[in-house]
Amino acid sequence: MKIWSAVALAMLLSLGSAHADVLQTAFDAVNARLKIDGGGLVLYQASCRHPLDPNDNREFVGSSTVVFINKSDQAVLINTGLCNGGNGSGQHLVVIRNAEPNIITNIGIQDMNFLADHMYAEGDSLFLYGSRWLQNDPHCCPSRKATLEYNIKTQEHKLALVPK
Repeated sequence: MKIWSAVALAMLLSLGSAHADVLQTAFDAVNARLKIDGGGLVLYQASCRHPLDPNDNREFVGSSTVVFINKSDQAVLINTGLCNGGNGSGQHLVVIRNAEPNIITNIGIQDMNFLADHMYAEGDSLFLYGSRWLQNDPHCCPSRKATLEYNIKTQEHKLALVPK
């Protein structure tokens, strides 16, 4: 019994380590991308400058979700807040294939357009479900739910409103 417990614990720890490596790879990729525009990514809101500095263009990690696509590929959805105290939100989708991160841009994930609540993988596609702002919606209140389907192989995407 003790041997099986030790084996189970070792497997759990190795999964936790792999999960941490995937997150670090995604965080590093987003940080590098944000630095191009004069920003950056910090892991904790407490790492932002205090008192709030309106010139602090970095983003802090609010939460992250890892979805395993297959044995070697993962997708990471990172939700961020603004270190400068603004009320906007950021969201970054990173697909890691064979340990190489790729930040997915230009598919409509952004504040005041579409932000996902959760995602899952099925076959070659990622499905992100969340809130969609329509033209006259205020920042507080996106009026629709939507699903964004992103095909990892073809890089095609489709945003569809969820029927009311």
